Amino acid sequence: MDDDFDDIDLGDGVTVASASDENDPSDAACVVVTDPDAEVPRDVPTILYTEASPEAVGRPARFDAYVSRGDRAGLETQVRWALSSAGFASEHDDSAEDGAVTGSRTDAEWDRLKRLYEGTTDLIAAETVEELYERAIGLTDHILEFDNTSFFRHDGEGFSVVANDDDVAETGPISTDMGLLGETYRTGRSFLVDDVRDHPVADPNDPAYRSAVSVPAGDDGVFQAVSNEVGAYDETDRTLAELLVSYVSETRSRIESEAAVRKSREQIERLHRGATELAAATSLDELFEQTVEITDDILEFDISYVGVVEDGYIVPAAISSDAPADGAERVPLDDGGIAAEVYLSGNTDITDDVRDHPEARPVKRMYRAVLSVPIGDLGVFQATTFTPDAFDERDAELAELLMAHVAVTAERIRAESRLREERDRSTALFEHVSDAAVAYDVEAGAVTVRDVNRAFQSAFGYDADDVVGSDLLGRIIPPEPEPDPVPEPEADETIPELLVATGESYRGEVRRRTDDGVREFILNVVPLSPGEERGAGYAIYTDITERKTRESELERQNERLEEFANIVSHDLRNPLSVARGNLDLARETGDEVRFDTAERALEQMEELIDDLLSLARRGQLVDETERVDLGAVARQAWATTDTADAELVTSQSVVVDADEDRLAELLANLFRNAVEHGGRDVRVEVGGVDGGFYVEDDGPGIEPERRDEVFEPGETTGEDGIGYGLAIVQSIAEAHGWSAIVTSGTAGGARFEFRA
Repeated sequence: MDDDFDDIDLGDGVTVASASDENDPSDAACVVVTDPDAEVPRDVPTILYTEASPEAVGRPARFDAYVSRGDRAGLETQVRWALSSAGFASEHDDSAEDGAVTGSRTDAEWDRLKRLYEGTTDLIAAETVEELYERAIGLTDHILEFDNTSFFRHDGEGFSVVANDDDVAETGPISTDMGLLGETYRTGRSFLVDDVRDHPVADPNDPAYRSAVSVPAGDDGVFQAVSNEVGAYDETDRTLAELLVSYVSETRSRIESEAAVRKSREQIERLHRGATELAAATSLDELFEQTVEITDDILEFDISYVGVVEDGYIVPAAISSDAPADGAERVPLDDGGIAAEVYLSGNTDITDDVRDHPEARPVKRMYRAVLSVPIGDLGVFQATTFTPDAFDERDAELAELLMAHVAVTAERIRAESRLREERDRSTALFEHVSDAAVAYDVEAGAVTVRDVNRAFQSAFGYDADDVVGSDLLGRIIPPEPEPDPVPEPEADETIPELLVATGESYRGEVRRRTDDGVREFILNVVPLSPGEERGAGYAIYTDITERKTRESELERQNERLEEFANIVSHDLRNPLSVARGNLDLARETGDEVRFDTAERALEQMEELIDDLLSLARRGQLVDETERVDLGAVARQAWATTDTADAELVTSQSVVVDADEDRLAELLANLFRNAVEHGGRDVRVEVGGVDGGFYVEDDGPGIEPERRDEVFEPGETTGEDGIGYGLAIVQSIAEAHGWSAIVTSGTAGGARFEFRA
């Protein structure tokens, strides 16, 4: 046999063998099969022990008994019955009273057993516990032929009659200490009594009763059959009663389990419907009121309560309508009993009796059992009853499920409230903010202006009547520059104003087009109603154009300071060291040649200081510009520059818009550069080009790889130059807004072109 038979005790002299043994089944006193379709031996009591339901068993008359798989107590009872019928009395069974019958059963007894087995189908078909007991009583009357039968249920305070064959209304409670009934319940043993007057425990409530069969029915009940005759029942009757009770107990467990499953399913369905209703709440007060209504109605709690945490206290927010007027109170988090513990820990708590809980602080002495569930970071839910041990894990699971919905809905309500407050603040800001502000909608990538403030009209130069209702981006987004031949990978091309459609905020620097041209702003994007492709919000533009200009100028000044530092620390120190060294040698040796060397070093320092002064005036190079004759300015600059035997060629018809003094300084530096690198007899030409002018010489020119470096301060290849002339040229050109490029002249020399 399998593991189901390991713990079955059938007494001495009984051997249990499996189908794999060599014994012939026909030699067995009793056979147990698990397959309803198995062939069974003839003339041998056969018990069907299977997971199949009785109604699914074909030809049930082939079997002497049916036991549901897993009911080991029922299996043991049936096997004992079969063994006793075959003449095997159980030696260890000391529960039988004097006069118990053993030995072979009569055909009439086998017939009663068969009818009981067949009647179990009727039992299993019962849909309610009440119907089950009624059908069981019918079997005792018509199959077991008992006189007066009853089923008793123990409910904690005593016994109550739940069914009997006299149609007596339910009575109770009957004390647990009551006679044979109480003894059967306490010991879990079956009793067969021939005469209650001779039994030490029996104490019938009717003096006419004489004999009885008393069988425990599960963990909370007892079945009894009584008779007014002495010795009305025998061992067969007791065994049949035990079989009947085992069928009833098993079927009752199945009915109650199915009923519990149905109730749980219905509760969950109703709970989900209630949670859907919660999702429609528009305020926290409404949400909490609905919460206690749902827990009272669906979860069937006696008193439900919601407390929210405010300023270190748990404050009542909602309580059941049937609760006492003072059924809840404000309690501190640092000494708020179970509610505070649950909120702070975030863990559900089931307290069977607050009187046994050291931290409990019940508002009412009548409160006993308490179920406490945290509601996120919002507060705590509690359910309480006036009796102990009222809640189980199932109640906790359902309450946790509901409170999860409550927490989500509460967060949604709070978020909407914050959004409304933000919208109100944004509206006030829009009306009074000093920066340019736009209220707009976004749909399918289009930005439609709803309103603009006065600052926007002033900063952008657009009238409100022209802007409202129009496409904002089409008006203020500047034209896109020529695309880079190799775009940067993963470049973010999102227009910040569009982010309100997804509920995203933004703050950053942008360039936007105004009526006066493109200016630079700090843009703040504030979303109001986020959606997948639709939204509304505000854009606030703070003009930083002037600040950016100042920052650029400051950056240039810092660069000049760094250049000055380099020159002072290096370029001025070198000729100064030369002059000092030669003066010292002149003192020591009296060699006057040393004075000439020192003088040349001082002249180089003087030239360098002049260039430094020019560089220092970079920020003030151009005050005002006017139309000037390029040739006249060139000849003036040539006359004031040491050009030795060099030749100047100018065009008489070139006019440029420039600061005449600064233009002359630019040309003078180019002339000196030409003489320095092209020789004393170099030829220099000044003329016009499209949009500007040029200066070129017929000297050796500048190598292509060095043309980007010649404008850097200190860059020179000459023996006498100090490398700042072309840096000054570029500074003056930039101050005029000209670009300066280096290329090759017509005669192969250096050519400098300047264009606006």
